[in-house]
Amino acid sequence: MRENTPLLPGLSPVSGKGVEACFDGGSLSSDAGVLALREIDIRLNVAARLAACIADTRQL
Repeated sequence: MRENTPLLPGLSPVSGKGVEACFDGGSLSSDAGVLALREIDIRLNVAARLAACIADTRQL
């Protein structure tokens, strides 16, 4: 049985190519949640803000 899922608007392109999320794989496990986390990070800049809180005292 195939279920229709709504489109996820606003996914940012990767390497200049559009991103489309489909959930028609049945009972498969995947890392599709990473797309949502990527969008959150792009919009809120979470990773860079967290990295700025960590002092790196290594010599370059």
